[in-house]
Amino acid sequence: MNTEILVYWQGSGDPTGFFCCGGAILFIVVIVIVAVKAGSEQTKQLNAARDAYFDALRRLKANPTNADLRQTTLQLGRAYSNLTRNKSGVTIFDEVALSNDINAACAGAATLVTNKQAQSQTIEARLHKLTELKGKGLIDDEEYAARRTKILDEV
Repeated sequence: MNTEILVYWQGSGDPTGFFCCGGAILFIVVIVIVAVKAGSEQTKQLNAARDAYFDALRRLKANPTNADLRQTTLQLGRAYSNLTRNKSGVTIFDEVALSNDINAACAGAATLVTNKQAQSQTIEARLHKLTELKGKGLIDDEEYAARRTKILDEV
C-alpha cells in the first residue's frame, strides 16, 4: 500500500507537495542542528564549572585555613550545582553535598592547628603549667596524674 501512495504522489506531478515535504524536512534538520549546538554550549559551561569547582577544592585542600578560598569554593560549587539542574536553582541536598566536599578538603586544618600548638610548647613547659594548675587547686590529684601521664606518653 505504501508503494501505491508513493507512486501516486510521484505521478501526480504536483510540485507543491514536494516542496512542502522538503521544507518540513529542512525545518526539522535546522531544529536538530540548533538543539545540538545549544546542547554542546551547555556541556561546555557545565564542564568549565565542574573543572573550576574541583580546582578550588584542590587548592583548598592545600591551604585549608584560607577562609576566602573556602568562600570562593562554595560559590563555584553553587554555580556548578545550578548548571547540573538546568539553572533551576540549588537545593538543600546540593548545599549538604557542597558542605561535605569543603569539610573533607579542610579536614587537615584541625589536625594541623592542634599539632602546631602542641609542638610550640615543650614537654617541660606543659608539665610546669600542669603543676601550676594543681597548685592553684584548679585540677585535682587524679586529673593531674592522668594529664601528666598523657604528656609523658608523647615523649
